[in-house]
Amino acid sequence: MQIIDNVIISDEVWNTRFACDLSQCRGKCCQIGDLGAPISDEEAQTIKATFPKLTGYLKPSQINFLQAGVVEVYKGSLHIREVAENTPCPLAFISPENVILCSLHAYALDEKKPLLDCKPLWCSLFPLMLKKSGESWMINLHIPDFCRSQPNPPPILLSFGELLTTFFGNQWLEKVKSAYQ
Repeated sequence: MQIIDNVIISDEVWNTRFACDLSQCRGKCCQIGDLGAPISDEEAQTIKATFPKLTGYLKPSQINFLQAGVVEVYKGSLHIREVAENTPCPLAFISPENVILCSLHAYALDEKKPLLDCKPLWCSLFPLMLKKSGESWMINLHIPDFCRSQPNPPPILLSFGELLTTFFGNQWLEKVKSAYQ
């Protein structure tokens, strides 16, 4: 286990080298599962506010489904509403290369917005998992069988460095880089 500032990093995270290869996994992380991605109240509000701007990315059937509600509550926690088990997220679309992509991610890129201003943290950092515990944060990892990494990847924390910087700050990432050296 590594501890950098108030962030506890599991050994598995610290020792894993990984950089998502979307061309190989085909976006399965946005499909496989029995519950939509967990989101915060703030993220739910962001998705609801952004939804009208996503219609150009989505099929009419998805728009109709989402108009009935974008989020659901399961065991007291908010999640993106799921169409059915192991089907793509209702906010996803299929690229011409047959890759499952996120409309929130595409919108952020197209509008030159910071990714976390549009896309939930859980989705943005997968397969990393962040959890608040008191005044500390914990970073764990779950890499499903369908995930594929690019060849010769950096440590996973550095693969997600830019996103983690928006969350923990530049100084934190510099400490991570120094600790890896």
